[in-house]
Amino acid sequence: MKKALIASTLILASTAHADILGLTAEVGQFSPDVSFDGRINNQTADVDFSGEDDTYYGIAFEHPVPLIPNVRLQGSSMEGRSSSVDMKVDSTDYTLYYEILDGLAWIDLDVGISIRDMDIDARVNSNTTSESVVLPTGYLSAYFTIPTLPIQIGGEIKALSAGDSSISDTTFKIKYQSPFVVGLEGGYRNANFDIDEGSIDSEIEFDGFFVGVFADF
Repeated sequence: MKKALIASTLILASTAHADILGLTAEVGQFSPDVSFDGRINNQTADVDFSGEDDTYYGIAFEHPVPLIPNVRLQGSSMEGRSSSVDMKVDSTDYTLYYEILDGLAWIDLDVGISIRDMDIDARVNSNTTSESVVLPTGYLSAYFTIPTLPIQIGGEIKALSAGDSSISDTTFKIKYQSPFVVGLEGGYRNANFDIDEGSIDSEIEFDGFFVGVFADF
């Protein structure tokens, strides 16, 4: 009798946990302007120019296990070209975070840490270089759900300085959750990289609007 009671309790507990497992995914297009100020090897430049239509993606897994953080993977490819500078930054973010608020007073608040792995390909005049940079950042995500409406307004920030390099990546976003699984999102992103690694000593900035879709399971 006791074993049966324990087994039924475990089944009920696992079912309750399964009900609050979460999986979200997003993909979209980012159309930034680019600013480059610095040097590649012995070539310097200070220019502003238009970027390419770049892509971003993300996937997050949330679970109910106490103390173990949730996991989020995000990536983007940002690229721009001018007569004197070519710049491409491929980045992947590995984020561990906790839900501080989950819908309380219509607010969602997540806090954690993120590791950004960047591959930078750059050209200034005739000088070209490639560098791989790994930097930690803090992670904060906050959204407000408009009562009675399937709309969220908020944003995310990842920022930290490490040695001679720093990152500040801020996103402001509006999300519309349709009656189905898929929703729409759009907003503005500013990604600023102050990189002093190897042959690169430059401040690189991508900023502009983005639009995408997301799925919330």
